[in-house]
Amino acid sequence: MHSIAAISSSSGAASYFTNDNYYTEDNAEPGVWHGEGAEKLGLSGDVDKETFENLLNGILPDGTQVGDPKNRRLGLDDTFSAPKSVSIMALVAGDTRLVEAHKQAVKAAVNYMEKNHAEARNYSRNPNGEAEKTGNLVTAIFTHDTSRALDPNLHGHAISMNLTQAPDGSWKALWNQEIWKNNTTIGQVYHAVLRNLVEKLGYSVEAAGKHGTFEIKGVPKDVRTEFSTRTTQINAEIENGMRPTSRSEEDHALYARSENQVGEPRHAYRTHGASASTAIPLMRPLCAMRQWQKPNSPRNPRSSKKPPPS
Repeated sequence: MHSIAAISSSSGAASYFTNDNYYTEDNAEPGVWHGEGAEKLGLSGDVDKETFENLLNGILPDGTQVGDPKNRRLGLDDTFSAPKSVSIMALVAGDTRLVEAHKQAVKAAVNYMEKNHAEARNYSRNPNGEAEKTGNLVTAIFTHDTSRALDPNLHGHAISMNLTQAPDGSWKALWNQEIWKNNTTIGQVYHAVLRNLVEKLGYSVEAAGKHGTFEIKGVPKDVRTEFSTRTTQINAEIENGMRPTSRSEEDHALYARSENQVGEPRHAYRTHGASASTAIPLMRPLCAMRQWQKPNSPRNPRSSKKPPPS
């Protein structure tokens, strides 16, 4: 799944995205810089909080201020979520190759977005501005592994700053209309690349919805449901005639986790997302399935090999 949201708070976003899922330093997995724009600014490797927050506010590494600091949009949060079965096999059954596949797919989607939809506005001929392609984004990518309900949820946040370098070399605000307009296509790129990589790892997949979404064959629906607390909560709200949590409420929760989650150990979903009594029996066949997958072996639909019985 792919979604886009505008970032409303530079300090809140910086605090959230530059820390690990549970704000514990010993488990931190830092974000990474990505994009042609980041390269032009000399940014590579791990994201640091100060540079991240400055760029959201339009301050370049050399101190140059781009645009009006009091009246500017900060950036976009493109969120790419792996299919539930991929999250389960990666984070519960322990196939870390799937985490790397997800990261590659996110980068591929950002590359597509950057090449095809990154634009600035040129005011030289039109006082209202004309869109001009720039082909570069300044993006920080953060990989997270849980949902707010502590379910296994492999997803990446691609935070694109409201910055891009115009063809004349000047830095301008990002004109993001085409990015919003092509939300579905960008998500399809992510799923297509991820599906290809998952199949190369030896898994069989099947279509599961619109826009190229899929699931790994062999991960039963009841297992996916067991590790989908948030979806279950929303469905229950609908059945009870309640209004599901709005997007604005989701965004608020994104930057303000509840106190009882701060300090939780990483992979707390092993006991939170599903109770221990149900999670352990479910994990056994998944781990056996994981052992059956051969590293770097292409999927052969005619192979007589079958996964071990559960």
